[in-house]
Amino acid sequence: MNKISQCASICSSLKIGTNNIIGKNVKILENVVIGNNNKIYDNTIIYPNTKIGNNNIFLHRNKIGEIGVQSSFNTDNFEFKYNGLEIGNNNFFHVDNIISNGYINKTIIGNNNKFLSEVYISHDNVIHDSVTFYPRVFSAGIVEYFNNSNIGANACIHQRCKIGNYSMIGMNSTITKNVFPFFIVINNKYIRINNKAIPDDFNINNYKEQLHNIIDHLYHNDNDCKLKQEINTLPKEILEIINNFLNKL
Repeated sequence: MNKISQCASICSSLKIGTNNIIGKNVKILENVVIGNNNKIYDNTIIYPNTKIGNNNIFLHRNKIGEIGVQSSFNTDNFEFKYNGLEIGNNNFFHVDNIISNGYINKTIIGNNNKFLSEVYISHDNVIHDSVTFYPRVFSAGIVEYFNNSNIGANACIHQRCKIGNYSMIGMNSTITKNVFPFFIVINNKYIRINNKAIPDDFNINNYKEQLHNIIDHLYHNDNDCKLKQEINTLPKEILEIINNFLNKL
């Protein structure tokens, strides 16, 4: 059984599961799919071609699946781009976030992520699991965020960047390069290992030197042989994260 406000405006094409709450003045446009146990509060808009999983919370005035655009579009022949937004399970959206639809492919949000007010996610972002966006983060198009990354308030992320597992971007930072896993980064500078976020059983501090060497090899375009030598000295759980990150570059 769903609890839907009489003041909500819902397209007849909506496919919806059970036990959802939809508040006042919520607008749900065409070709939207909503799973179970979601809470969608007042004045939120869900745009076309959006698919939402289970147990998500959308507080007031979120714009979910807003029109996807990129700077190369033709203003003389503009067309609305709703190439898809997929949201998984157990995500939390505080107030006034804007999540764009896909422009080239889809925008994808995984599970257990948090968007803490006035966050702007541009087209074709891929956000994996357990990522936290603090208030007023701006993410340009085609950025990928790996598991357990953390983006500080007012950070600005350049298009096509990859933000690695367990990394943390400091508040007010401008990020124009890929961010390697495990580190706190401020304005593209590696400050230190993000010890608080990384599981203790990784024993990450035992591998500081190797991790710094890998970053040096990456950003100075050293040969692959040196890079592989450094990577192969790492334990399996760290090695898997780094290889997954490098394979996406």
